[in-house]
Order: sequence, then C-alpha cells, then structure tokens
Amino acid sequence: MKAKGVRLHGANDLRLEEFELPEITDDEILVKVISDSICMSTYKCAILGTEHKRVHEDVAEHPAIMGHEFAGDIIKV
Repeated sequence: MKAKGVRLHGANDLRLEEFELPEITDDEILVKVISDSICMSTYKCAILGTEHKRVHEDVAEHPAIMGHEFAGDIIKV
C-alpha cells in the first residue's frame, strides 16, 4: 500500500514523500490520518536534525516520520 508522509532527512530538511508501507504485524494497527499537528519537541527535531537527542544519526539514509499528535480512522487491526 502506498502512503504519503512528511519525513525528516536532516536539519531543516522535511520532505513530503510517497512510499510503500510494510504489512502490519500482530501488535500494530493501520490508521488513515485525518488531522495532524506539530508540538514543540517535533519542531525542535526538524530544526536541529541529528543535533537533537531524539533524531538518529543515520536519518539521512533512513528518514523519520515525525509527530505523535494526530487523529484518524482505524483501517486495520
């Protein structure tokens, strides 16, 4: 299944990208995001990139999907 998301590639480097989602596992759910927002810690991650303690060193090779404040419809359990 294809998905779109804003992914962090480095400091001040956020990109809206389309990518393939892996199949969900037994301890995951699939949610179609309806609304999302950004908190201050996510903003700091986006600005600082790997200088932020929560951004992994290889984020350029393995971009991260940021955020945790969202609402949506559960598609699959």
